[in-house]
Amino acid sequence: MKIHTVQLNLEDFDNGTSDLSPLEFGIYTRLFLASYTRDLPNDDEKLARIARCKISEIKKCRKIIDAKFIKVENFLKNNRAEKERDRYKKISEKNKNNASERWKIKDSVMRVAYQPQTESDANRNAIAMLPNNQHLTPNNTLIKTPTPTRQVEFKKIGNLVEGVGVKKNLSVIDIVGQLQTQQIQEIQRVANGWDIEHLAKVYVDGINSGKREPPNSISKAFPKWCENYTKKIKL
Repeated sequence: MKIHTVQLNLEDFDNGTSDLSPLEFGIYTRLFLASYTRDLPNDDEKLARIARCKISEIKKCRKIIDAKFIKVENFLKNNRAEKERDRYKKISEKNKNNASERWKIKDSVMRVAYQPQTESDANRNAIAMLPNNQHLTPNNTLIKTPTPTRQVEFKKIGNLVEGVGVKKNLSVIDIVGQLQTQQIQEIQRVANGWDIEHLAKVYVDGINSGKREPPNSISKAFPKWCENYTKKIKL
């Protein structure tokens, strides 16, 4: 665990060190800052290395060190530093759990997305990759047909827009892959007990079938849809 910054009340620090000599102040300050990132050994030689001073100087400052730090077994601890270390440890653990949860969901979706394809799946995907004005004949030869010019109307439906460039061939990974920790936690809150992959499957099926319009922002629209959908259907 690394702590890069320390909140320091200058008035309290100045009042607490005003009676120290320059040598005592320097040694105490180095040990105080070091206590935020490590356990200080209660050993003069090791403390001298941490404070970057002579062992004899540590011995001269022993009364100050013993007054400013608490002895716990073979270590010296500072109450203020210990509170900050505990706080950082909780934040680090929370971030680690959030990242693990996010990757667990994405890995699960990736396994589903990359399952071996059947022959019919492969053919359908191959056809979908052809240019818009080409298609396969029964004997698998390519023919071109004129591309009709379609009239496009833009209309806004809630937060959804229908028009040029709308993607309708969505997959579950298109949905879950765009979710950040915040959106995943929001879905778990509003759709407690529901499987996110299942909700994403229902969501993309509705879009691909034309029953639901594709959103401008999946990360914004999908959690809201999950909330509305799960309210209508009881587990």
